[in-house]
Amino acid sequence: MNIGIITSFIVGGILLLSLLVFNNSVMNSTVETTITVSSQDRIDAVVDVLQYDLSRLGYNTGTADNFVTFDSNTLKFKADIIDGDETTDFDYNEVEWELTSNLATATANPNDYILTRTFDPDPIVAGDEEVTQFFVTYLEFKYYNVQGNITADRNVIKQVEVELIYESSEPYYLNAKGSPQYYRTVWKRKIVPNNLTF
Repeated sequence: MNIGIITSFIVGGILLLSLLVFNNSVMNSTVETTITVSSQDRIDAVVDVLQYDLSRLGYNTGTADNFVTFDSNTLKFKADIIDGDETTDFDYNEVEWELTSNLATATANPNDYILTRTFDPDPIVAGDEEVTQFFVTYLEFKYYNVQGNITADRNVIKQVEVELIYESSEPYYLNAKGSPQYYRTVWKRKIVPNNLTF
């Protein structure tokens, strides 16, 4: 056997394997980057609406009783969400954020649940609610008094903490056991609505 030919085959094989590994690495990196950017855009969309709603909590309601329902997965409150919509019978609206127990079958992620935002422009008129759905993995509300202690008394709530976990709807990687891995983003914020501080 010719040593030169064998050496050429070995070197060529190593070079080919190196190119295949590099190509696979680039592909995985591209997929992960694409899913990361897409996931960040989607959680930003949820967070923007949620922060806006909570910043208006209690605004222009004319009442000190601004919490309709509040627990760890549901928050329904009164607020004047849209300035200049006083054509309704009430100056204020009602907004409800609820993490349902319904799995989001529209995504490939088995950890996704349906998060709903229900906007009621006129609380005394039935059937005019607008429902928006989002897909998230986890949502939890916590309520604090002015001293920063957790409370269950609606009359002393001054701060609302939100923890939101979003995972990509598609896996970006399969681990060695074949389990899909989803890109995860966590957003946690304590919001102090100005209208509750008075």
